Amino acid sequence: MDSSLVIKNGTLLLPNEELQPCDLLIENGRIREVSQPLAARQQIDATGKYVLPGLIDLHTHGIRTVNLQASTLLEYAQIEAAFGTTTFYPTLFDAPTAIAEQMRRHRAETDELRLLPQVGGFRLESPYLARTGAGLGKDLGHVTPEITSLLLEAGGGHITIWDVSPELDGAPEVIELLSRQGVVCSIAHTRATIEQGQAAVDAGARLVTHLFDVFELPEDMGTGVYPHGLVDYLLIEDRVKCEIIGDGTHVPEILVEKAFRCKPPDGLVFVTDSNFGAGLPPGQYEAGGSWGRVQIDGPNNGVRMVDRGLGLAGSALTPIDSFRNVVRLFHKSIGVASRVCSRNPAHLLGLNKGEIVPGRDADLIILDRDLGLCYTIVAGQIIYQKAKD
Repeated sequence: MDSSLVIKNGTLLLPNEELQPCDLLIENGRIREVSQPLAARQQIDATGKYVLPGLIDLHTHGIRTVNLQASTLLEYAQIEAAFGTTTFYPTLFDAPTAIAEQMRRHRAETDELRLLPQVGGFRLESPYLARTGAGLGKDLGHVTPEITSLLLEAGGGHITIWDVSPELDGAPEVIELLSRQGVVCSIAHTRATIEQGQAAVDAGARLVTHLFDVFELPEDMGTGVYPHGLVDYLLIEDRVKCEIIGDGTHVPEILVEKAFRCKPPDGLVFVTDSNFGAGLPPGQYEAGGSWGRVQIDGPNNGVRMVDRGLGLAGSALTPIDSFRNVVRLFHKSIGVASRVCSRNPAHLLGLNKGEIVPGRDADLIILDRDLGLCYTIVAGQIIYQKAKD
């Protein structure tokens, strides 16, 4: 069977972040050639459209009415595709036994994730946290060999990212253990000192979970000296990439700009931290569980808990919203938006994705000039196509 596909007449984003008119040939799930003109039995006419690397979301708990506790990863992946996601990491925040049960179920339903190439692996945001954020205290726990072993066994080799607060007893040791096994450890939900954060990085931590959010501000000692703390250190620590929830609500625009100016070009990763309700039209929805009703006011005002004073419960971003915000809200180029939404997360996790280069996986999106999503392509297969008007 001929599995080739040509995307013709599009404006491609090249690795140097220049936009250039070109054709793109896909064969056997990978980019074969970038040239002009090219032909294949199956073609997409991308005249007037951008052809970009697919979006990679490292941090997502739910989207629309889907969540990891009650839904299947197949449902999750189908909705993610409609928002430009070619790889995502289902993020679990629950008690250890519940996380273990969820991972076992998702593995069984997807033939060890093989049925869903969009799923890069699991991410564990709890239990090794010192602060809850929008989560529940019951889901946090001490670092113990028993819990670590339970979750590693339940993950079956599919845990890709694991969040850890550096100040917990045993944090450096578990970070070193997990890092040796190929798990990316992320500094998260913390009151840690600079020294504790540096110890975590020295032990192998290479990511920072939603920088600025659920990081305690340094104490003002009243001496007139500007207080400095962990966030300041992480902004200048080149060994770690820092996540940003790019909705302008979780992190104000001035702090996003500060992060762009402090970190090297490959140092930032934009994530959604999406929850139930992300991608839904404005309105109130029944989320169930401890949240009750939630309110959605568009992608940039977060998921709000109606019965808790409209407190934040994660973001309402979808990956394509996050990409657009880099351009429209934070005033960066399409190339920079692709770097923080595609290339940087791919580099962090060692994926053969994130750039339009021969030999890379053919995970791509096609956008119109208004940044509207037209196609999502995973391993050379069209998994989402915008309905014709």
